[in-house]
Amino acid sequence: MSIQVRQIKGDLVELIFDPREEDLHVGENLSIKEKGNGRGLIVQVIEFRTVTYPSLIQEQLRLALEGSQPLPPSLFEFYQHRLSEMGNLKIAITKIRKLAVSHLRTANNQQPIADWDQWDGWIPTRDVTVRKASDEEVFANCLASASGCGHPLYLGKTLSGEDFFIEGQNLEKVNIITGMKGAGKSHLAKVILLQLIAHGAPCIVFDINKEYIHLPPHRIDPLTGEVRGRGIIHLEAGGNFKLGVRQFGLGPLLTMLARYGLPEVSRLHFENRLAQLFREMSEWEARGRRPPFIGIEQLIQMAEEGEFTGGYGTDVVNGAIRNRLQALRNTGIFARSPEEAVSLHDRYQEIRGGGALIIDIANLGNLARGGLVQAIIEVVKDICEEEIERGTHRFPFLFFEEAHLYVSRGSIDYLVTRARHLGVTSFFVTNMITGLDEAVLRQADNLFLLYLPFEDDVRHVSKSAITDYETIASFAKRLRRFHALVIGNVTNRYPLIVRVDRLAGVNTAGETRFFFKVGGVKQMPLPLGARG
Repeated sequence: MSIQVRQIKGDLVELIFDPREEDLHVGENLSIKEKGNGRGLIVQVIEFRTVTYPSLIQEQLRLALEGSQPLPPSLFEFYQHRLSEMGNLKIAITKIRKLAVSHLRTANNQQPIADWDQWDGWIPTRDVTVRKASDEEVFANCLASASGCGHPLYLGKTLSGEDFFIEGQNLEKVNIITGMKGAGKSHLAKVILLQLIAHGAPCIVFDINKEYIHLPPHRIDPLTGEVRGRGIIHLEAGGNFKLGVRQFGLGPLLTMLARYGLPEVSRLHFENRLAQLFREMSEWEARGRRPPFIGIEQLIQMAEEGEFTGGYGTDVVNGAIRNRLQALRNTGIFARSPEEAVSLHDRYQEIRGGGALIIDIANLGNLARGGLVQAIIEVVKDICEEEIERGTHRFPFLFFEEAHLYVSRGSIDYLVTRARHLGVTSFFVTNMITGLDEAVLRQADNLFLLYLPFEDDVRHVSKSAITDYETIASFAKRLRRFHALVIGNVTNRYPLIVRVDRLAGVNTAGETRFFFKVGGVKQMPLPLGARG
């Protein structure tokens, strides 16, 4: 049998089909065309139900079995056959997405493609044909990459096995990647990251779980300085990545001191003296002289000599500053010498033509993580302003793994609200979507949703302005592993499901440590009560 319309109610269409003839899936797109005029609806499968037997047949069979109204054997056999056949049928609940108008184009395979428009409430008669919408038709109406120009980024394959590309420019600004732990959200983030790198985009990744450090490395010829292979540069905070006080920045430094409990009066003294010191260093540079290096040790020495109160303060203020500076020294993120200090600007230049700086913050405490990330965000602001001033527009793409654990709400709000002015693009990758503020969700340009079974999470993520709760609820609990719902600017706000690229040949595993080793020496358990 062909797919048939059972009923249309609101924006939902119930379709009856035989699964032995039509293999439908949640997320599949169907075209319902009215015969004769070419107009139709584009609907998307959101769930399935079994067919319930018509009440008339049930009543007639009941009467036949009771003997009060015997049926002719031929009619009984007909109904029995109908019931047997209907037991194999299913109902596909579909949601009306678009209106298919009669302006037809032709795909590469010469199949007609209808233009889609916003649905205006029109519904067809029952004299319709129902078929699966081809990937070519979906791509032509939803993906800018289908035009064959621009910056196509490969994410994986459609449900029917066609290659799935999104346009790079439509990916810019604010993106959310979320799903249950183990659903593949970090894997999807790596797919996007590697595609950005391949297209020459500079990226910065804040890696809290060592998820990205094993990706292909960035290779530069030591003699010529030419890039031999675009990839990642692993910067381990507190290891091969430490910042000088001046590069760390006054704002992030004050924030960390405040979180370590520095009183406000002491903080004001510290801010005034350090701001004056930074101005003096800038004057040295303006005169072509190299300013002296300032590290935590030098600041501690200044506090011990009473310099933060200008000679007329008390030992209490300088003592409070010294104690907090000693705590900052113990974080290990500050350089103790000019040779140990790493210039983030210089490292960024290495990947400016395509590559990623992986900022490994896994070994830092919460306060150190927050301070370091805030300092790097300040550096990113400077980089963006330099790119705008020069007119080069090589803006970075930032990836935040579980951002709510180490980035202040103020910093996230700043990145989200100022993204279009700064040019920076952010990816918030999290399995705790409720940790992201509702304001961030409403500013999101794209949502990449993987399997999400928890109702509270579904309700929170549906607060985004991208789509409705019904769509999120329908797909979130029905997505297979490594399948993602993609919706936003990259899909012209049409929800599409993609099977994410498996990245064959690329080490995408993070560093997970186990007590029990697979393949290790097998030991027999001791019986209860045994003594060693």
